[in-house]
Order: sequence, then C-alpha cells, then structure tokens
Amino acid sequence: MSTRKNKEKKNISKQLLLVLLFILACVLLSNTLNLRNTRKDSDIYYVNGAYRVPVLNDTAYLSGNYIFVPNVDYTDIDSGEFDYFDYLRLPHASGVNVSALGGWNDLGKDAVWHYSDGMPEARVIEREGKQKICGVYLVTLVFNDPDITYYLDIPNANGLVKIYCNEDSLGFLWGREDEWTPTVGFGYGYVPIIPNADGVARIMIAVSTNVKIKNPGILSAPGITPSTDSMGASVVPSLWLMIQLTLFLSILIGGLLISRTFKNKAFFYLFVTVEFLALLYTVIDCNFVVLDAYSRDLLKFVVFIILNTTVFVFIDTFFASEDKVKKYIIARGAPMTVIVAGMLIVLWAIYERPPFNLYFPLVPEVIFTVFVTLLTAYNLIWVHYGEDTSFFVTIAVISQIFFSANALINYNRVMNVPTYSVYFVIANLTLEFYFISRYVIQARTLEDTMDRMQYLIQEKTLRISEINKDLYNTNKKLLENEQARKNVLSNVSHDLRTPITAIRGYAEILLSPSANMNPSQQQNYLRNIIRRAEQMEQIISDIVELTRLESNTNEFQFIDVSVTELLDEICMMYEADLQETKKEFTVDLPDDDLLFIKGDPKKLSRVFENLISNAINYTYDEAKIEVRAWRREADKQTPYETINIDIKDNGIGIPENEIPMIFDRFYRAKNSGKNIKGTGIGLSIVKTIIDRHDATISVDSEIGKGTTFHIELKAAVY
Repeated sequence: MSTRKNKEKKNISKQLLLVLLFILACVLLSNTLNLRNTRKDSDIYYVNGAYRVPVLNDTAYLSGNYIFVPNVDYTDIDSGEFDYFDYLRLPHASGVNVSALGGWNDLGKDAVWHYSDGMPEARVIEREGKQKICGVYLVTLVFNDPDITYYLDIPNANGLVKIYCNEDSLGFLWGREDEWTPTVGFGYGYVPIIPNADGVARIMIAVSTNVKIKNPGILSAPGITPSTDSMGASVVPSLWLMIQLTLFLSILIGGLLISRTFKNKAFFYLFVTVEFLALLYTVIDCNFVVLDAYSRDLLKFVVFIILNTTVFVFIDTFFASEDKVKKYIIARGAPMTVIVAGMLIVLWAIYERPPFNLYFPLVPEVIFTVFVTLLTAYNLIWVHYGEDTSFFVTIAVISQIFFSANALINYNRVMNVPTYSVYFVIANLTLEFYFISRYVIQARTLEDTMDRMQYLIQEKTLRISEINKDLYNTNKKLLENEQARKNVLSNVSHDLRTPITAIRGYAEILLSPSANMNPSQQQNYLRNIIRRAEQMEQIISDIVELTRLESNTNEFQFIDVSVTELLDEICMMYEADLQETKKEFTVDLPDDDLLFIKGDPKKLSRVFENLISNAINYTYDEAKIEVRAWRREADKQTPYETINIDIKDNGIGIPENEIPMIFDRFYRAKNSGKNIKGTGIGLSIVKTIIDRHDATISVDSEIGKGTTFHIELKAAVY
C-alpha cells in the first residue's frame, strides 16, 4: 500500500513540476514576444515644439508630444475652415500621448489643456444615418535631409483616419472617404511624408469614429520609416494568418478523416469549434476584415465569450470523470449553466441600449476577467483533482488563461501579430498531440474493425491486381529479353561462324597431303587464320567489355585529357588507313585550344574509334567523313563551358524511327546490310562510356544522306 502511495506522490510531483515548467515557458514566451513586439519611443529629440528627425536607417516611433484638438473633422480641413495653426485659438491639449489604449479619452499624464479645463463636450456629426465624433492630432517634424522620402504608419486606430502634411491631403490611411469603416486588411498601410524645402512637415491626423466607441482615436505610436522595403508589418500578419488558417484546415481535414475512430465525435466538433473561434477572434482583432471600430469591439466581445464558453464545455465534458458526473449534480449541470450564462452575456451586449461601453469603459474587461476566472477556477479545482489526466487539464486551462489574458491587452504592436495567437498555436499543438494519443491509438469498435477488414480486402485485391500487372509486364519483358537473346545468339553465331569456317578451311588446306603450296602461300593462309581469330576475339571482347563497363565503376580512371591531342592521334591513324581509298577524311581541331576535360583517355579513345570506324564502314566507296571539335562558352541553357565533338559522314543513314534504339544492346538498324558484320554492341559501349563521363551523345541522320553524332562533354575547370 505504501509503495502505491509513494508512486502516486511521485507522479503528482512529476506532474506539478511539468505544470510549473509549462507555466514558466508561457510567461517567458509572452514576455519575450510582448517585449520585442511593442513600440517604444525612439531617441528623436523634441525641441521647440517639433521632432528633429535625423537621417534614419530604421523605423522611429513617436508616441508623445502631440497636440490634440477635439471636434475637428477632416471635412473641416478639406474646406479650409481649419488649418494647422488654428489650434492656437481653439481648446486643445498639448503633450499628448497617442499610444494609450483609451484613445483620446486617455491623453496621458503629460497632457495639458488650453482654453478648457478638460475634454470639451463632444461635437456629434450626423452622416449617413450614423452619429460620429471627431478630433485631430497635430505634430511637427523637422527632417535633417528633406530629400529623403520617409513614410508614416499607424498600426492601430479606432475610426476613419485621414493624413495631411503641410495642409496637403495624403489620403485615408484607415478607411475610405465614401465609407465610415476602416479598410485596413493584412497589416496596415503607409503614406509618404512630403516636407517643404526647409525640411518641415506639419502633420495633421484627423480621426472620425462612431459615437459609441469607448476608445476613439489613435491607439498605437505612429512610425517613421525611410523605406517601404522594410515594412514587414504589412507582410508578416498575412503570412501568420496563412499559418493559422493552414493549421486549422489541417486539423479539420485530418480530424474528419480519422473521426470514425472516435467514440464520441462531439469532442472533435467542440475542438474544431474552439479552433475556429480562436482564428475568428484573431481575424477580427487584427483588422483582417472590413469593420467599423464599434462593430469590431462588439464582435470581439461576443466571440471571446463564446470561445471561453466552448473551451469550458470541451474541458469539462472531455476530461471530467464519469463517476463525478454521476455522483454530483454540479458536475452534470455545469456545462449547461455556463452555456446559458454565456448566451445571456452575449444577448446583453448586443441589445443593451445605450451601449454599455459608452458610460462604463471598463465593463467589457471586467466581464472578460470575471467570466474567465470563474471558468478556469472551476476546471482547475473541480475537474482534474484525482484524475489521471490532470496534467492535460492543467495545460488546457493554463492555455485558456494565457490566451485570454493576452487577448485583453491591446498591445502597441510593431507587427500586427498578437501574442495570444502565437501562444494559442503552440498550446494548440500540445493539445492536438493529446487528441492523437488518446483517440487514434485506442482500440477499434466492432463496426470499425469490419470497416477496416473491408478496407484491407479491397487493398489486398488492389495489391493482387497490381502484382498480376507486374507479373504480366515482367513476363512480357522476359519474352522481349528472350527474343533479344535469340537475336544476339543468332548474330554472334553468324559472326563467329564466318571466321571459324574460314579458319577451318585454311587449316584443312594446310593439312591436306595433296596441297602443293610454296612457303609464300602457306604464310598467307596462316595470316588469314590469325586475322580471323582476331575477329572472333574482338566479338567476344566487345561483349565482355560492355558487361564489365556496366557493372564496375572502377574501370574508369579520370585524369586531365586533351581532346585535341587525343582526336589528332586517332585521326592520323585513320587518315593513313584511308590513303589508298577514295574516301575523304577531314579533321577540324582548334590550333590554340587543347580542349581539356576530366576523363578516361582509353575509354574516350574507344568512343572516337568506334564512331569513326562506323562512319568508314557505313559509307560508300566515295565518301566524306568529317571530325570536328570546339569549345562552347557557357550560356543560359548550360551554365558551364562544354567541349563539343561532331563525327559526320554521308553514308547510308539511319531510319528516323530507329534512331532512339541504336544505343540499345545488340540492336542493329534494318538497313545495316548483311555485308557489314557486327553484333550491335559498339554503340552500347559508346553510350555507357559517355554516360559515365556525365556527358551527352545525340544523333542526326537521314536515309541516303548520312549521319552525324554529337558529343558534349564538360570542360575542365582550373
């Protein structure tokens, strides 16, 4: 008994340690991401009412020292009723911080009001059936180098934002003039800053937004950047959204494929719902959809409540002990109670008039916090104690806490990638692993087993069909090989029979007692016997050599070889052989280029000799045989220099339909004729040697006009 208790204590300690490590990893991840992804004031000096902007190599952030003038609309600026210096005669605040989460309802501790004791009563604009409030932010920038084009970005704002520089409109950064909704999608946009000749840029940022918004205006520090090339904030969010969407689709598709193994598919559907709601919250929060600021806040609130309700139901139904559910009423009624409470909160948020967040700005955050705290406390305290799955419950609950905590904070982000979405992906992968380990590996039910058996039968049937097909193809190949073998034996026996017959005939004559031959005739017969024996030896040697080349890579000894010298030596030999014939043999080799390659000189000699010999044998009495070699420089098709060799004749040619087969073993063209003996091995040897040199060989031929072999080898690099 004590051994089991000690083992249980050890397991509990191990799980607690893992939980603490997981919490520590979550805290480090959140803090690291938030630290690197938060905009901070840059070291740009604010002197005499203006920011002094030096030559920038990176983005500079400006969050303080703005002037805010309430109740000024962009239409007032467009009509000329308001210009930059008109703030001096109107109520305004100086020293304004534009990166506060409250927008212009929280201008910062350094803000000082002029001509007013505080924010004046809001001027409400009626336009297109909607009530709007407005204001304008002013800031002066003085650039050291006015010739450099800088860009202004505002990553987070509630409302329609229009930018002006030195009274000139730069356009809408958040929204369009014909719509009172922000149109910023994947990330956020930029506008160029155009200073005057003195390098001065007086920036006006006009914001118009729904009267119901609790935090209207700019929410993140604007950035000044020297180049749009470095504006990764416009690209990274879209890539991150694609990653999340891909993960969601992979889970959805993969889950649907294996969902037949689940005892209760409701768990899978709950998990997919959690995935979808988390992705939807990110899409809404990061402005990936076109929504006005009020609708965005309302949707965020509704989706957040539904998301946490679904997470609670998932954890409670998936991890709760069946014994607890049967024994305690609270365990049976908790999921439905939370669902009803969540629905009531959502309905209250949608139908409350006037909007709850107009007079009580912190109401949504308080509801968020209380709701999530109650749900997570119940799951941590009630669901997992005494359960084998306590570690996974804790991981799920901690994931919910960190996701919710980071979702409530609207960070002043450098990139439009929120921390909670990064954390959710990591935590989600952890829970997904649990799904796979718990459901996919469990035993199949009888119905699943039958389905599996049917699947296996179909698979085996298909496999047998494939085997039969392979056997048929193999048998067909064997028949083809057998026919090729018979042809080879026929060719070899024919080629060997001729010299054997000649040798036998000469030998019988020499041994005949009636033969009356002088020594000269005897010598002639003996030379013929030797020549015929050499012919037989060559046939056998070709077969042996081809087999050895195809099976042994060590046959090749690669060294630096001069193609020019090699061809020159070979061609001199053939020129001497053809001097007493009518066949014309020409050689074209470069005088100033030795055409070096990495190759085996003996094997390459065999290639050239074989091709030149064929050119001589397959031409008529009066023939032209040309050998040409040259270097071709690297081009788009070939990124390296090549050594090209052409061996051309004007002989009988090769039928076009037989050209692809001339390098096959023992293949001879049908028009090769009986008078030209051979086994069809020579070109197979040529092709094998060329392939081992990582080179290419091709053929151009036309019946009755001749044949040209093209060889292309890589030039040696020094």
